[in-house]
Amino acid sequence: MNQYPPPNMPYAQSPPQGYPHPAMPTAEDESQLNTLAICHFIYAGMLGLFGLIGLVYVVFGVFLATAAMTGGSGHGGPPPAAIGGIVAAVGAFITLFLWAKAGCVAYSGMSLKKRQKRTFSFVIACVCCMNIPLGTAHGVFTLIVLSRQSVKAIY
Repeated sequence: MNQYPPPNMPYAQSPPQGYPHPAMPTAEDESQLNTLAICHFIYAGMLGLFGLIGLVYVVFGVFLATAAMTGGSGHGGPPPAAIGGIVAAVGAFITLFLWAKAGCVAYSGMSLKKRQKRTFSFVIACVCCMNIPLGTAHGVFTLIVLSRQSVKAIY
């Protein structure tokens, strides 16, 4: 008679007193992690697309700055070149911020797919919660799934 448990079984009998059974990952956990990874990629694409709106501000700011330098043609005179520079800088900041966030969300999706860097995905989910309403729903669902003991066992 073999006195050792099979290799895939954590305990041959019940665990020692005071120690709970470790949560075992289920097929549902795997499925939900794969779905979350796909949702991360979609959300990252949407963030990248919204980042293009900042480029409109950059173009408009450059137009204002060049119109002020060339004298422009307007009823009240040309706007100061500094206004155009500020508008362009704000547009560039918005674009870079959203693209950086999109990159982090996409990287989090790849990490979810590979079952790596759970803490990074957890932090990105918290950051996504600030975007109401879609980011909040996306972040909350990610936090719920990543907080389960059975999902922690996968990582």
